[in-house]
Amino acid sequence: MKKEKSKEKKNKKRLREQPAAVPEASAAPAVSKKSDALLCRAVETVGGKWKLRILLALSDSESLRYGEIRTRIEGITDMMLSQSLKELCAAGLAERKQFQQIPPRVEYRVTEKAAGALKAAALLCSWAEHL
Repeated sequence: MKKEKSKEKKNKKRLREQPAAVPEASAAPAVSKKSDALLCRAVETVGGKWKLRILLALSDSESLRYGEIRTRIEGITDMMLSQSLKELCAAGLAERKQFQQIPPRVEYRVTEKAAGALKAAALLCSWAEHL
């Protein structure tokens, strides 16, 4: 009985002498629910394989026709280009201008709203250089 009590005292003493575990500082800041929702919204808007590439192609010129965009982006199908342009226009990142002439002519251009996405794309490109 005495041996058990002395062992308990020694264990308690050892525990008191050990420094308390300090949680390691996280390298990345905690993500709030609001910033998480905003990030998800941004990725949904310009995410995917083609949308940022389309915006970058449009930013190189004042405006481009559909065929010009297609030739600047290697590997994109007509269906994906058409769908992505519709989504970018609906989000307000690209603008579609249709001219009333024969043959029909449609041009696309990047909007002011897309400036932030283009800046983010430039930052991603510089980050990717170091991977």
